[in-house]
Formats: sequence, C-alpha cells, structure tokens
Amino acid sequence: MPLTFPSHLAPVLPMKLWRPRWFDGVALATGAVAPDVGYLFAGTRLDPGSDTHTLAGLLWCCLPVALGYAWLVRRTVAGIAVHLPGDRLFGWRRYAALRGVRHPWPITVCSALLGATSHLGWDWLTHTDRWLRLFGIQDFYAATGIHWWSFSDLLSTVVGAAVVVGLAVRAGRRRERVDGVPPSAPSARPALFWGVALAVTAVGVAVLAGLPAAAMPAPALVRLLHLAAIALMAGAAASGASPSAGG
Repeated sequence: MPLTFPSHLAPVLPMKLWRPRWFDGVALATGAVAPDVGYLFAGTRLDPGSDTHTLAGLLWCCLPVALGYAWLVRRTVAGIAVHLPGDRLFGWRRYAALRGVRHPWPITVCSALLGATSHLGWDWLTHTDRWLRLFGIQDFYAATGIHWWSFSDLLSTVVGAAVVVGLAVRAGRRRERVDGVPPSAPSARPALFWGVALAVTAVGVAVLAGLPAAAMPAPALVRLLHLAAIALMAGAAASGASPSAGG
C-alpha cells in the first residue's frame, strides 16, 4: 500500500487549495488516512481485514474515524505546530488557527467521505494491474519481472510524499491565512514538549514490538504513525500548549 501519511494526502490537498471554501481541509486529510486505521487491530479479534477498504466501510468505519481524528487535530494542532522544526519553510504556526475553524457539517462530512474515497481509489490503482491493459500492457510481471503492486506502492509512496511536501512548502512561502482566520499560537516550551514526546515514543516502540502482527509492514507502519501522533499530542498537553478547540 502507499504510505498512509503523508502520501495518501496527495490526491485531496490540491482540492482544498483549488476551492478553499468548498472543502474542510482537515476532514479531507483525516478521511484520506481513515481506511488504514483497521491495521491497528491486525492479528487481533477486532481485525476488520479489508472491510475498511470497501464502499460499506466508508460509512461504518471511515466516516466516524475521520470525524473523530479531525476533532483531535483541531484540539491539539496549536500546541504541536509551535514546536515543529522548519517553521520558516512550512509556516507551521499558521496552522494553530485551525483550532478555531469550523465548517458547515455537510462540508465536513462530504470532505471526510471524499478523502476516504480517494484512498480506496488510489489503492485500487496500485493493487491491480488490469487497468494497465488500456495502455497495451497485458502482463506487467511478464514485461518487467516484478509485480505491479511492488512497483506501484513504492512509486506512489515517493511521488505522493513529494507532492504533499511540495504543497506544504508552497503554502508556507505564500504565508496564506488558514481559511481566512488570523493565526494565533500559544507559547512554545520545546524542552518539555520534546522530552515528553520522546519518552512516549520510547515506551510506545517497546509496546508495539509485542503486539500481534508486529512484523507485518502495513500494521507496523500504521501503528508507528499513530504512535508519533500520540507522542506529539502528549508533548503538547504536557507543555500546556494545547488549548481547547474553541480557545
């Protein structure tokens, strides 16, 4: 599979830049990663298998996950953004304004579903080579000696990540306001923030190593991404730089 974050955000972020008022950018992003949340439970009784990557899964799994993650992002983004390196390049502090941004619920719901649908569509393109026949490639493996999904997963991960980073740099250089809301950021306490974040990461890595399916690439990567997010949120909470969503 293409890397859940940041690569899977590549198809949806241009939509937000194209028509900012049409989309909830946070919900687009959380929707784009939501189908892979099922990998957290790989190897356990709660393992949903591929059900989160189906049309039905868009409603029973991806939508509530995306909305819940969007709430968490808005609640914690300010405390995290002020501590991230590279602010001159990416303009992270501007994203603190997201804590006060709200969209009409139809826009948020539709954005979450659109993000999740983009994930399913991209996975389909990278997991099957049948559509390559439209370009005269009848058997990718016979022609190249490697399976299509091995090649496409790596390529889409690299290209997707490059697109997302490029868009982030572009937004940082333009210094645009986030949805027209003037940025406001809490004070940074980097020593405490990174101390807590690193401590949580160290404990989390030890825990992840003992979980079921720990050696499988997809569950391992998704769990590591969630651990990184939890560590950053813990750092923000400990540093007192994570005000309430409406603050």
